[in-house]
Amino acid sequence: MRRKVPAIALITLAAVIFACGCTGTTTTEQAEVQENVVGVLLPLTGDFAESGAASRAAVEVAAGDINDYFASIGSDHRVRPIIEDTATDPAVALEKLKALDAQGIRMVIGPGCSAELEAVRAYADAHGILIVSTMSTAPSLAIPGDNIFRLVSPDTYQADAMAYYLEEEGIAAVVPVWRGDIWGDELRNLTTTAFKAQNGTVYDGVRYTPGQKDYAGTMADLDVQVGKAIAAHGQENVCVYAVTLNEIAPIMTRAAETQNLTGVRWYGCDGNVLLGTLATPGDAARFAAQTNFTGPTFWQQNLAAAHEATFQKIQNRLGRQPDGYSLASYDALWLLTLTGTQTGSAETPKLKIALTKVSDTFAGPFCNVVGLNAAGDRSTVHYCFWSVKADGDGYRWVPDAQYDIWVAGTPPVFEAIGA
Repeated sequence: MRRKVPAIALITLAAVIFACGCTGTTTTEQAEVQENVVGVLLPLTGDFAESGAASRAAVEVAAGDINDYFASIGSDHRVRPIIEDTATDPAVALEKLKALDAQGIRMVIGPGCSAELEAVRAYADAHGILIVSTMSTAPSLAIPGDNIFRLVSPDTYQADAMAYYLEEEGIAAVVPVWRGDIWGDELRNLTTTAFKAQNGTVYDGVRYTPGQKDYAGTMADLDVQVGKAIAAHGQENVCVYAVTLNEIAPIMTRAAETQNLTGVRWYGCDGNVLLGTLATPGDAARFAAQTNFTGPTFWQQNLAAAHEATFQKIQNRLGRQPDGYSLASYDALWLLTLTGTQTGSAETPKLKIALTKVSDTFAGPFCNVVGLNAAGDRSTVHYCFWSVKADGDGYRWVPDAQYDIWVAGTPPVFEAIGA
């Protein structure tokens, strides 16, 4: 049995030998500072902007915690993340990665959605850049031997969790609406397969184009299909399954104007759960609460009391509850720090070996990676299902259930969470 090294021991080691990204030297009045630079590519604008903003807050808090720790032990090392906006655009993500490469940066957190990661993967492999993703979940990007490591579970698991939850909820028929990109197509198809395997019915649904501005036609088409599903299965047994990013808000605003979409339950996914726009008073939040909008996101529910203060710092910086991607981003900066303790070199092969070794024992405050699989993805599965609920004159996200696979290949543990 592999002995698990406590995270604090690794962090202490990181304070002694810390080398991730490129290194420069800055002279201060107190000492010569060894500055370590890590690239961070996040969708701060565009369709994934809310999750990008949450991850930025987490990375900035992590950098502050790392530097405070270095200072507290008298170390002259410091970390400086260079954060770039990918605009939720694959072409922009690639250009920003090239810009980081030109600065000699070999370790990068990001980029955002799977379409962005798909766009940068070949360049990262060709130019020796190590990518640690905390937001991409498309299973087709689980490729052994590449330079991509992902701290969140691929969507094969999310699809199984969603199908399990829908069956628990008594849903017999699903009508999907989904984002037409690598992530949306794969998650919709995987969930369809998983739900049909449980003898559920899945209608064709409606696929829309990323960047679409008007959803009136999309909702009209969806309304017709939901009407047919209601006639066949009964209103209480039908749901809409929305695989979207931030565009869930204008989608719901349009859905509120239809005949059938207001009368069935809506379920979401990791791209739209915990969005601030659905907890802010308005048409979208009202619709979400009315339809009991519920979905899973990467999350380990039982946060140790020792890490509550860190969680609160991220939440205070962001101004709302952070999502699971952002918490993984906090841990990602520490993981890269710890990876640097295994080698004094910026050579990619050595960094990859070091990252794999560190991940075997890494137990960050929120991610608790403890081993990556052969494709460099996390091997344990953790989803929390959240619902939008009315709260006086406002709205809030409330946890409903936790779905975990603690050891790869074992059955999931599903536990309802009391109100």
